[in-house]
Amino acid sequence: MSFKSDFPILKNKVREYPITYLDSAASTQKPQEVINSISEFYQNSYENVHRGMNTLSIKATDMFERARENVRSFINANSINEVIFTAGATDSINKISQCLPQILNEGDKIVITELEHHSNYLPWLQIAKKFNFVIEVVGVNENGNVIEQDIIKACDQSTKFLALTHMSNVTGQIIDIKKIKENISSDILIAVDGCQSIAHINIDVQDLGCDFYSFSSHKLYGPSGIGIMFGKEKLLESLEPPSLGGGMINNVSLDSFSYAMLPNKFEAGTPPIEAVAGMNTAIEYLNRLNFSDYFVEEKKLRSTLINHFKSMDEIEFYGYQEDINASSIVSFNVKDKIIMIFQPF
Repeated sequence: MSFKSDFPILKNKVREYPITYLDSAASTQKPQEVINSISEFYQNSYENVHRGMNTLSIKATDMFERARENVRSFINANSINEVIFTAGATDSINKISQCLPQILNEGDKIVITELEHHSNYLPWLQIAKKFNFVIEVVGVNENGNVIEQDIIKACDQSTKFLALTHMSNVTGQIIDIKKIKENISSDILIAVDGCQSIAHINIDVQDLGCDFYSFSSHKLYGPSGIGIMFGKEKLLESLEPPSLGGGMINNVSLDSFSYAMLPNKFEAGTPPIEAVAGMNTAIEYLNRLNFSDYFVEEKKLRSTLINHFKSMDEIEFYGYQEDINASSIVSFNVKDKIIMIFQPF
């Protein structure tokens, strides 16, 4: 089945050539129905959520919370209270990092890997320097891959927090989160950057056993400016939110206030409601296509490209290893030239 016709931008041309889009690892194009859902919301349903009793506000709030339930189902969270709308995965990760001083003590260790995107490295580095936590970076091997056993070995008695990519945006390597969880102390919290994996494989946060899972809508054919922070309910209940404002409080007096119940507790201010509408449609689009069924084909395309390039002496790969579980991302270099990263889906 061809999905190209679902994406209006691919009908355009660049320098008289049809667009061939190979940058989905950075951001995905949008199907027409996602574009339509945002336009329809602006034209017929726009109002703030959770703030009014007029018809438009009730309609917008209903859409907003149905979207939350769709996300809960999409990642198999236990409750909608575990689904927090954020401005994107970077915002989600920063919120988690800003909560760490409530959980960790001076000298506690945070383990990350050399594969991490800057968004899943800088927040931990900053908070560690500020509160005297210890950062340990698990390095890649000679092929550019991280070995799960090295992560497990790094988790000693001082380790309290583990921040991992689920699928590398550079090499495509898929980290076995469940294996790591089963072989480290149950007291170590695990935060997963799911930006790349969310649009390719079925995510079950309960099966993974992670404590946090973050992703962005724009990686799964939805709009930018909206993302998700999954957190286990008991953990979120125990934390104070890093951002304050309207919508996340229960009572306010001149000298005190109380937090609203989850999930509102972590959602300060007016959210990007139209982006939530678009993300909801994108999730429905992926579900209708049974998107994860195509992952085998993606991996075949990866192998085809790699096998073709193997015969070219001027091509060198990054992160390629036959026994490593990986997505369709291929990073390679034409020697003495620029590094190329392709992802066909």
